[in-house]
Amino acid sequence: MLKKYLYSAFKYFNTFSLVALLWQIRLKLTGKTILLSGTCRGCGACCQKLNLEVAGGWIRSDVHFQEMIVDHPEFSRFKIIGKDENGYLQFSCSWLTSEGSCQDYQRRLAICRNFPETSLVFCGGGLPEGCGYRFHEGIPFEKVLEREKKKIQ
Repeated sequence: MLKKYLYSAFKYFNTFSLVALLWQIRLKLTGKTILLSGTCRGCGACCQKLNLEVAGGWIRSDVHFQEMIVDHPEFSRFKIIGKDENGYLQFSCSWLTSEGSCQDYQRRLAICRNFPETSLVFCGGGLPEGCGYRFHEGIPFEKVLEREKKKIQ
């Protein structure tokens, strides 16, 4: 059964911008992809300002957020802190400690566990300032290894 709501801090928009679509095509043609490098610095910046997605779109209203909480109370840990330049609600996690760690790290939500997803770059998002992770274009190691193996054979 499909769930009524889909959640993600950073997922693709339903309709890609033309620029993002062209970028994806170029990456595909060159055999490249968006790669993630670096490590988490444990600063908690990713928990202080994030967007949530419900039913295929970024949450714009308190009403949609309250509907999400009814079906999935675990999302009540997020508090509305304002709106971004596109009119989407921004949230902060109330489970963030003053040291920048999660109060319940072992049972954190999937959106927290999966941060940062490389799809973030295609939906106009970015990494928080000071984040230890970086996105860059490149050829995945597996493809390079496969190519080198073929040269040897």
